Amino acid sequence: MVDTTSGGFRSVHIYDFNRADPHAWLPWADLSDPVGEHPWIPRDAEYIGRTLLALADILGPSRAANLRVLVAWFWGVEPVLPYTGDDVIVFCLGDELGRKPNYSHDVSLVAKTGGWTRRPFVALGPIRSWGHVPAAVLQELRAQLLRLPSAVASMVRTIRHRRRPHFIEIPLAPWSFPTGRPAPLDARRYDLSFAGSMINEGRRRWVLPQKTRSRRKLIAALEEIARERPDVRVEIRLFDSFHDAKLVEGYEELMMQTRLAPCPRGGFRETYRLFEAAASGCVPITEPLPQRRYYEGCPAVQLGSWSLLPAAAFRLLADPEQLRNRQQAALEWWSNRCSPKATAMLVAEGIGETGRAGAYHDRGQ
Repeated sequence: MVDTTSGGFRSVHIYDFNRADPHAWLPWADLSDPVGEHPWIPRDAEYIGRTLLALADILGPSRAANLRVLVAWFWGVEPVLPYTGDDVIVFCLGDELGRKPNYSHDVSLVAKTGGWTRRPFVALGPIRSWGHVPAAVLQELRAQLLRLPSAVASMVRTIRHRRRPHFIEIPLAPWSFPTGRPAPLDARRYDLSFAGSMINEGRRRWVLPQKTRSRRKLIAALEEIARERPDVRVEIRLFDSFHDAKLVEGYEELMMQTRLAPCPRGGFRETYRLFEAAASGCVPITEPLPQRRYYEGCPAVQLGSWSLLPAAAFRLLADPEQLRNRQQAALEWWSNRCSPKATAMLVAEGIGETGRAGAYHDRGQ
């Protein structure tokens, strides 16, 4: 096992996005407790810390000691890397546009959430809900235009370097990690629950974001379930912002006490909630998911519209055996596809350590 106070890597640095300075990098020593070392750090850093510890365990001390690791959030200012080279791995987090960072050709591997492409997508749903489609199309067009400069710049760099950058897609992962062993579904307090925000943080928009429209439809569906079936235990907790929802006391417990977990989209088609639900042993219910490697085999119930939720929920709740099977499938999908250890094996393969990753898997780690 590796030393959790260093991770065993040559160096690990994290980008301080709070300073709006592209050169604001800080050393990250305690991979097992990122928030304790840097209180401002986003909660998804805990997942990356666990992933790095597993990666060091896969690679072994000698290989890990030759690697440098950078962790950055691609939100406002794109960071300028403090070092580059074939020994550098970058974890690029938080980008909702599928952009390709400027530094991609200058490092060994970029492990990125949100993907490095964004296929145009607008959920249609039943015909009666098509009133939102024109606004959704315009918003998707805007997103594609925003990511266009990075796509063009990446093409130019590919021609100049005569090679493509090396990307792998990694899951968003839980923002709030569950604690304890998932309880059996029949012992849980709530049949369905949702705790989250309804709006995007930041500036006001003249047109409702797709996130807000999606979540309004979800809340309407949950309220319909509560009206039609008072015996179905529904819990709804709404907050002003994403961070309020995630940091409030009791969020993790709510997930651990929920049987069916609706997971509406966030600022883009993916959401942390899906991974939190799977890791907590809930049965996730989602909108259509994008095509990404880690979604292969995802057991979530995918609905074209939240108006279909009541019928789907009633069918699931009436079939305890199917619920148990789906819970087990969700836990296995989380463990095999999305957990820190699964992502660490993917990163190891990405830097050419397929044999070590396979041996780690065979050891049953």
